[in-house]
Formats: sequence, C-alpha cells, structure tokens
Amino acid sequence: MTRIRKDPEVRRTELIDAALELFSSKGYEKTMIIDIVKKTGVAKGTFFYHFPTKEAILEEICARWASELATSFLVKSRQLSALDKLRFFIEQFFLPSYIDTLYDSLVAGNQFNLLYKLWQQQLETVFNPMLADIIRQGKQEGTMNVDLINETLAFFWSTLDCLFEAAYNKEPSAVFTNKLQLAQSILERILRIEDGALELTIAQH
Repeated sequence: MTRIRKDPEVRRTELIDAALELFSSKGYEKTMIIDIVKKTGVAKGTFFYHFPTKEAILEEICARWASELATSFLVKSRQLSALDKLRFFIEQFFLPSYIDTLYDSLVAGNQFNLLYKLWQQQLETVFNPMLADIIRQGKQEGTMNVDLINETLAFFWSTLDCLFEAAYNKEPSAVFTNKLQLAQSILERILRIEDGALELTIAQH
C-alpha cells in the first residue's frame, strides 16, 4: 500500500498527539517508539526524522503545553495590571489540563528526575521570563519591589510547590485553604506586595 505523503509539520503533530495519548494511557515507561509509529501509521524512520529519542518527544509535548499556556496568558492578560497578571498567572496552573494525566503517569512510574528536568526546562525557557516581566511591571507600577528577580523566583516556585502537592494529593479543603492563605502571605512578602493585595482564588479539582 502506498503511504500517504503529508506535510512534515502535520506528521510531527500526529506523532506528538499519539505519544501523548500513549504516555497517558500506557505510561511513559511501557510505551515504546514502535507503539507510537504504529498508532500514527508511519515508518520508524519518520519518527527518528523528527525526534532522536522517546524522551525528545516527551520534551516536545511539555514544550507545546507550556507554549499554549503562555500564549493564552499573554492574550488574556495584555491590559491587566501587574498584580492582576500575577494572580492570573498563578491561578491558571491549577486549572485542569491534558498535561495532568501525563504528569500522573510519570509519577506512577517514579520518573521524578525526568519530571524535574522537564519542569526546569519550561521554567527557564517560558515561565520565568514571563514572571520577570510581571515583576518589572509591578515595580514600575509601585505594587512590587524586587531587586533580585532570579533569586526571588526560586522562592516563588518553592512556595507554589507546596500548593501543587496539596492539590495533587487532594488534601482536605480546610487544609488546602490554610496552605493557600500561607502561600499568599509568603508571596506577598517575597515580592513586597501590600498585605492582602494578592487575593488568590484557587479551587481544588
């Protein structure tokens, strides 16, 4: 049977979509490259034309998610103040996303080092530059006062990690609410925001 020739970017997208579905359903460890090419209906060489390894396509999935989230944020927050941007930036990370199932499969497979690597890649290339811009805007508007931005961002994410963990483990709502209030207070302190001005609203899912 003659293979249907498609635009390389279309093939690349099909491979990414297939990998995401298989990683989420079978798990990253149990999914082989041959599974991805079979699901997509392409030759193995087509996979390696686009991605040198299975980990490379996983990185691409995470990069696509981060890019989509960043694009949506930039469009929706263009006219907002720095405080409103920061609030929106934080809250969107707690909204349900297709990346959640992939995250679950990596946790189930004890792929913690890989998870950390993937997260750090997106922090460095996508999210930290956006946060730095928000902080600079806040300084111009007089609502934030941060000089050591890179150092402060390390504490910013450490604080959010506590909330991510509470949400992921589905801790009791009262406990989550207490942690949310503490996180808000810590973020206001390290970003030198007026007490009570951040007003985060995050629902557990």
